This record gives sequence, C-alpha cells and structure tokens, in this order.
Amino acid sequence: MAFEIDIFLITITYLTTFCVGLLAAWLGLKVAGYDAPSYSLIDTLLLPFGFLSLIVSLAYFIGFASYRGQTPGKAIMRIKIVSMTGGNVTLSMIVVRTLGYFLSGVLFGLGFLMALVTRRQRALHDLLANTHVVAT
Repeated sequence: MAFEIDIFLITITYLTTFCVGLLAAWLGLKVAGYDAPSYSLIDTLLLPFGFLSLIVSLAYFIGFASYRGQTPGKAIMRIKIVSMTGGNVTLSMIVVRTLGYFLSGVLFGLGFLMALVTRRQRALHDLLANTHVVAT
C-alpha cells in the first residue's frame, strides 16, 4: 500500500507538471502566432516535461528513502527500509533498490510478488539492494 500511496503522490506531480507544460506550450505558440500547431510540435515542446517527470520520480524515491529510510507512503504506513543487519540504509542501497523497482515491474510484477513467498517478505528490489522493510 505504501508504494501505491507514493505512486499516487508522484502522479499528482506528473499531472501538475503536464498541465503547466501544456499551458506553457499553448501560450508560447499563441504568442508566436501559431493558430493550430501540429501535434508533433506540441510533442516536441512537451518532451522536456516527460524527462522532468522521470527525474522527479527518481529524486522522490532516492531522496526520501536515503534521508530517513522512508518515502511519504512508507511513513503513512509506518514502515521503513533498513539494511539486512537492521542498520540504516546507504545511498548506494537506495539507488540499487529504486532501480530494482523498474526491474520488478518489467517482469510483469513478479519482482513485487516475490515478497509473498520470500523470507522476511523481501521483493526483488530488496534482494538486489540487501534491504528489507520493517514496522516503525
């Protein structure tokens, strides 16, 4: 549930960024004198906002998790990420874990489902980063 809360928060950020980008592109084209710009031109103008969305996602997960071992979703659910020894996580652990989210998802979600059958309920990204999640 924590991951879903985080995705919801990121989606709100994406939608806000997209709407601002779309408005900026539309206003810019109106000021430049375009009455009916092509879709390819709008796509080109919105490309930086798509790239920014990726950066925001990575910064969200890496930044929050490396600071306190918790994203806002994990804090709401009262859980946090720790190393397998029970200590604080390092930045490199969080980077590996965050990139592991992508791998877990690419495998049709099987990387996430591993938490149902592994000891200490560790998903693929936890196994890769040598971490696990505990209640706070």
